[in-house]
Amino acid sequence: MPGAKPYSIGAPRHPLARMLPLQREQAQVYRLGEKHPPVGELGDHAPMWEAVTLVLGARQTAQPRVNLQRDFTLLAFTTTASSVASGGFRAQFYDKKKDLRFADRGVQQANIAGGFIGGVGIGAFFLREPYTFDQPDSQLMVIVQNLETVTNTIQIALYGVVLRFNAPGRGAMEFPGGPVSSIGWGQ
Repeated sequence: MPGAKPYSIGAPRHPLARMLPLQREQAQVYRLGEKHPPVGELGDHAPMWEAVTLVLGARQTAQPRVNLQRDFTLLAFTTTASSVASGGFRAQFYDKKKDLRFADRGVQQANIAGGFIGGVGIGAFFLREPYTFDQPDSQLMVIVQNLETVTNTIQIALYGVVLRFNAPGRGAMEFPGGPVSSIGWGQ
C-alpha cells in the first residue's frame, strides 16, 4: 500500500520495537550501518571467524576459551544447537585480559540467534559498537550452560575483523627483531 505507515495496517509488532524510530532503523541499532560508520582504525583489517563447538550433557556447563589473534574486533555472534525445546542454552562472554563481562547475566540463545529453524539461529546478533580485543594474547571465555534435559551440541560463531598478520602493530615491536607475543620471547 503506497503511503501507508507500517503501524497503521494492523501488522503484529514487538512492543520493544517502538523504541526505535522508523527511519534508518539499521543505523539506530548497529553503528556500522550508519552513513559514515566509525571504521577509521579498521581499514587494514580482514574478516575472521572464531568458533566454539561443545557437546554438553543434560544441564551441564562448560567454560571454553578462545585465543584471539592480535587486534581482533568482535562485530557479531551467531549460534546453533541440536535441541532447543527448553530454550537451548545460555551463554556468558568474558574478555579475560581486561576482566570484563559483556553482560551482567548469561544471554539466552534466542536473544543471540533471533529465533530458530531446526535448531539453527536465523540471524546474527550484531553488537551496537564493535568491541576490540587490543591486549596482547587476548582470550575470550564463553561460559555455556545447557538448558535442555538431553545432550545438546552447541556451536557459537564469533564474527569480527582482525589486523592482517603482516601489518605493523600500534607501537609494538614486531618480528623480525622482536617479540610478537607477551609470552616467552624477549622476557
